[in-house]
Amino acid sequence: MLLGVYWYYGFPEGLYHFDYFTFRPGLGGHADGPAELTATVQTAAPARLLERVHAVAARYPEAWLFAKAHDQLLRLTLNNYSVTDYDFHVAGELEAVLRQEQAVLTTAPLPSGTPLLRLTQPTETTPYRYGGILQAVSSAPGNYRAQTSLLRLDCHLPLAHQAAFLGDLDQLSQQFGLDVLYYFDRKLAEQVNLMVFFGTGRQGVGGSPLRHIDTDAVATAVQKVLDAHGGQPEHLGRFPDHYPRRGPHVVRVVDDDFVL
Repeated sequence: MLLGVYWYYGFPEGLYHFDYFTFRPGLGGHADGPAELTATVQTAAPARLLERVHAVAARYPEAWLFAKAHDQLLRLTLNNYSVTDYDFHVAGELEAVLRQEQAVLTTAPLPSGTPLLRLTQPTETTPYRYGGILQAVSSAPGNYRAQTSLLRLDCHLPLAHQAAFLGDLDQLSQQFGLDVLYYFDRKLAEQVNLMVFFGTGRQGVGGSPLRHIDTDAVATAVQKVLDAHGGQPEHLGRFPDHYPRRGPHVVRVVDDDFVL
């Protein structure tokens, strides 16, 4: 699963700027509604431009990059249900090529039926299965309209074990490459309710490779740690009286202005 900072509903104004590409927000709740960056240009040398676009695609194979070409027209599209810094970097690399080729932005439509060219073949990853000890959750849009994909653990355990439990989760996070670990808590006599979040920060800044997390392995490891400290999934008491609202308490964090 790809955890970390992403964009879906809004463009990160003030963080990126494009001359050719425009951002279309995702539709939300639609199977066919990814967010996308798209540009349609006209060029005097379409074959050479497409060859150079292929070269960019070869350098960044984890982007979902598509094209449609007809005569002197070329439409480029980057889309995903979680547009990351990686995608914005690729768009910047493509814009550099478009400028060098003196491509002209246009609103001219491509003919109906123009074939779609899939320029990259990203490795399909199994999405996290909802339910179980960990849940896949997403934050509301925050700074720069960024959202964050996280794993969430709701649990309770003896209050005396809280510090050691969180220390073990910190080690586990380091083992699995999770840069973000924070929690909310609520004490109930000798027990404590915890809501713990695991994640990463910005993904693919500068075109660095994306980091996918084996969530099944994380869930198994978290369950073992919880068992070792006498904990149980879910919260004790009643909602909202005993809901863990105190926090966030940060154990580890990167890119906190995006994540928290």
